[in-house]
Amino acid sequence: MPEPVGLFDLDDTLIQRRTTFERWAAEFSTEHQVPLEWLLKTDPAYSSRRVEFFELVKASFGVRPGVPELHAQYRRRMPELVEPDPQVCAMLACLREAGWRLGVVTNGMEVNQEHRRLRAKIHHAGLSDLAAAGVISGAVGVWQPDPRIFHLALKDRRVPAGAPVWMAGDNLDADVAGALAAGLSTVWVSPGRSLPGEGPRPHHTARTVTEVAALIMQQDEGGKWR
Repeated sequence: MPEPVGLFDLDDTLIQRRTTFERWAAEFSTEHQVPLEWLLKTDPAYSSRRVEFFELVKASFGVRPGVPELHAQYRRRMPELVEPDPQVCAMLACLREAGWRLGVVTNGMEVNQEHRRLRAKIHHAGLSDLAAAGVISGAVGVWQPDPRIFHLALKDRRVPAGAPVWMAGDNLDADVAGALAAGLSTVWVSPGRSLPGEGPRPHHTARTVTEVAALIMQQDEGGKWR
């Protein structure tokens, strides 16, 4: 049987964005005298609207730099604040030692900048040797949940036909639905959330990404991948 393949989402799957944001917010609060509690409370509503977030910061607290500069500084600094999670590294090492090929599939914009940030995140997370191959949507012009991005990831990994392939991610609509449409097996990393009554049905649900290796390495008595 060909080597099995494990594909992983990056933010909020292999890397916890909220933890990294808390480190950034502590620095920003000290530098610009913006209350840390306000930054942490406001962030969730603007997690995908960073320009609007910094417009609100500037309007509320009169921070001196302009919004474009604040946004650019944030985007440069966030990857640098990512730290390794020993449990995540150990989980991926377990898969590698068992002969799995690993890769990252993630959505992102601005091809050149995002490629650098993707590599920086992976490097600072201690994952360079474990998930060295990454496909970013902005670089290939295809966004999750479009199944083509998963096919491109498999092509990048030179995955032969018939290899078992799993995708693990926290987003049901992007990670799970897209991977299912591409014909892959899926693990939803739920962080304690309940599966909605409607929508994509993952093959497995994991409370944390560290549970993924045990789930996808399971085999039935006939030796077939679940």
